[in-house]
Amino acid sequence: MIPLHGIASREDLPLPFPLIVTAAALVLVVTFWILLFAWREPRYRNPSGRELPRLTKLVDSPWVSRPLRLIVGLVWLVAAAALVFGPDRTDNPIFGFVFVWLWVGLVPIALLFGEVHRRTNPIRLLLRGLGGTAPAPRTTTKSRLPAAAALLTFAWFELVEPLAATLPVLRGAAAAWVAWVVVGTLVTSTRWIAMADPFEAFASTVARMSPWARSRSGQLLLINPLRNLASWNAPRHLSILTCVLLGSTLFDAIAGAAWWVRAFQDSSLPPRLVGTIGLVATVALVTALFHLSVLPLRRAGRSLRETADALSPGLVPLVAGYFLAHYATMLYLEGQRTAIRMADPLALGWDWFGIAEAGPDLTLLAFPTLIAFVTVLFIVGGHVMAALVSHDIALRDLPAGVAVRRQVPLLVFMVVLTIVGMLLMFG
Repeated sequence: MIPLHGIASREDLPLPFPLIVTAAALVLVVTFWILLFAWREPRYRNPSGRELPRLTKLVDSPWVSRPLRLIVGLVWLVAAAALVFGPDRTDNPIFGFVFVWLWVGLVPIALLFGEVHRRTNPIRLLLRGLGGTAPAPRTTTKSRLPAAAALLTFAWFELVEPLAATLPVLRGAAAAWVAWVVVGTLVTSTRWIAMADPFEAFASTVARMSPWARSRSGQLLLINPLRNLASWNAPRHLSILTCVLLGSTLFDAIAGAAWWVRAFQDSSLPPRLVGTIGLVATVALVTALFHLSVLPLRRAGRSLRETADALSPGLVPLVAGYFLAHYATMLYLEGQRTAIRMADPLALGWDWFGIAEAGPDLTLLAFPTLIAFVTVLFIVGGHVMAALVSHDIALRDLPAGVAVRRQVPLLVFMVVLTIVGMLLMFG
């Protein structure tokens, strides 16, 4: 297995067992109280908020969009140079760029700034002549199944492939990603980017939890993140995409557990096969359990897939909470190391920013109790938000009493997933 996405780093701190029990009890009490007593009517059906025309004009102006794309494009060019011409060593910044900045960093960026990744996606910049950078449609229900397949492939690459932290293999993976998106776009249309690019699909999904949206007139909208998420007309197969993200993150935690490491080492099967079976089985189990849990909420005339897709926005807070809880310290530490290494991407003795000899700041790591509490807060907060969003969506089709009863399997699924996640981090 590749520890922490193919690069050396510290493991997230174990959590005190009493803290886990307290957090689990808090999840149960708050969730049941909200569903039974405090939420009887849907509140977030419509995406209403405060329009900000002046900020919209500023953000959409060439004076902001062009420098933003230029800066991000230059960062991508430096990363590409490190990938093509850099040394095949773990201190090559391309590994941190892919496994830390790009993958883990997408979550806080999307939560804070919304769909900014779409505006700076290098694939869209590359296909600008075909309309790749055109404004995003306000709503789209195009399938996310191609992106889900690409995300599962990337998860296998970073969690299972033992040679992921080598340049030849990473070059091949990068070439496959570009070909997957570019060729698909040339064969179909630029809509393929939103449907198939794993990083844009991931970022756009998490961005629905941000306080930023677009009104019908195209104005920036300051909106309650819960409303932003619950009012989303979810695209087809969003349930598969979110289950892939949840399942792969859960498998990452499982892969660090002592019992899995022992089983992995004692197995006579090839390591890739064992890892592949574990990853696919975890994702399949999460997907099957989620679809079974929403089965009671299926209404007449709606398929199980449509029901799962309609309720899948409720899984997004779980995805964000797990990512922040599991990878935040890695982003803090390895993100700094990657920035330092970017000052000399080709290992030629350069020092572009005057930080090549610097070391990462470790101040935060001196407060392990704070880290533990914040970690639990991410997981518990994600669960509570997930329960609120799922409940609000369910109330649109069913009376409050019926909706609460039929949500019990979904509630149990979320609570069990949350507690299992905390126990895995504890272990």
